[in-house]
Amino acid sequence: MGQRVYPGPRLLFGESHGRVPVAVDGVPAGLRAVTVPVRRDGEDRLPRDRRRRLQVTEVDLVPVEQVALFESPVELSDANLLWVLGAERRAWGSVARRFGPTAEEVAAALVRCGAVVLRYEVDELMALGRPVHWRLSQSWSEQAEERCAQLRGSREPRRARRELLELMEAVEQLSAERGLLAAVTDDAKLVVPEGSRSGARAWSVYEAAIRAAATWWALRAAGEQEVTLKQLAALALGGSKRWTGQQQVAFANLVGMEFEEAVREEDTDLRIKGPLSWRIGEVAADAAVAEPWVGLPARGLRLLGEAECAAEGVLVVENSDTFGQVCRRLPELTSHWLCVWGRGYARDQLVALLGWLAPRPIAAWCDLDADGIGIVHDLTRRLGRSVHAVGMDAEIWRAGPYRRRKDPEREKVRDMKLAADLANRVDGALRDLALAIAKSGESLEQETLYTSVLPRLPELLEPLLNPGCALVGSRAASEPRR
Repeated sequence: MGQRVYPGPRLLFGESHGRVPVAVDGVPAGLRAVTVPVRRDGEDRLPRDRRRRLQVTEVDLVPVEQVALFESPVELSDANLLWVLGAERRAWGSVARRFGPTAEEVAAALVRCGAVVLRYEVDELMALGRPVHWRLSQSWSEQAEERCAQLRGSREPRRARRELLELMEAVEQLSAERGLLAAVTDDAKLVVPEGSRSGARAWSVYEAAIRAAATWWALRAAGEQEVTLKQLAALALGGSKRWTGQQQVAFANLVGMEFEEAVREEDTDLRIKGPLSWRIGEVAADAAVAEPWVGLPARGLRLLGEAECAAEGVLVVENSDTFGQVCRRLPELTSHWLCVWGRGYARDQLVALLGWLAPRPIAAWCDLDADGIGIVHDLTRRLGRSVHAVGMDAEIWRAGPYRRRKDPEREKVRDMKLAADLANRVDGALRDLALAIAKSGESLEQETLYTSVLPRLPELLEPLLNPGCALVGSRAASEPRR
């Protein structure tokens, strides 16, 4: 079976949700217009009227082509580039005063290189109206502080390197990294040493990661078993809110463990395994080669830049231990399926990721209980498309063994009611499972199925990639039955 090819994103991941291209007259060459999302129920959505038609009164202009990171227009002077980087957002009046009659030409050039996203009004004839403002793109915003420092020449490279060398001297775990930095010549600019384990390309990201790693190792050596994200940022970076997504990934690379294992913070990451690679700014990660999986910080997800996904489908696994088993034991599956830890009912970050990966088929493997069915139905509802349950049918559930309950009577009654309600909202094998659970309220955990269902996952998923075959074990969740 040939590999399916899906178009890659032209916007950063965090900037693409709730946007679609629209045809507008007067758009400059090399740019395209996309809808401006509206915020509803905590999510970015397409702007629609009550009849579900697109309602376009404003658009954002973005590049047509994928652009190299941080290559500014050649015609822009350093002074003007400093001005561009000096504010996250500029009203059009400020831009016009700065650049005069060439303002729109300069703005278009900045959009083409990926520096800014330019907002325009749209008239009733679907033609560009007046410019409203621009804002720095997420990737440029992440690097603005360092780029400004480089342009101003405000840091003396030898002194900056010496500070880090002194910091790493007492940390045995960073001795190899220290050797790489020590080998940089005195006349070199602020550059990341070749071969750095951090994976960083920008000095600001590298420096923050080194400072955080040195502080983290020192805290662990002092007996601190639990280090929080804000604690580490405050001690190493001078402020509890100064972490960036790039810095988090580079720090995790240096300490040799996933970010959420190294620091404690609510909702820190999405765990992913499979054919997906990306950059957060200039720090690269590859979910295909990571062992056993890679963790992407939640904030980093919003900053996802250049991304490539060769996956043919997406598998959401509810529980952490089961997700780990899939990653370790089924390389033939993760070679062409993107496996994601669902972590119970889906968080907004997961829903956004799955929406971005459309139109790939999505499957879910959850506990065989009322909440497991609820998770599949909830994902279907929020995505507005089918999510196929695998390894979740009444026959598997009846074989047990069932979960031991702390409060059996109360918990079973609750699950019976939930399952009975869900039976009216799902179809096929998932409905049969809901009806069975509605009679007893029993629950079967994924972790009991490592010898029966886990080895069969590739077989169970194959029909989703070959529509000519019947689904094995389960069918798609659907909208409420009528």
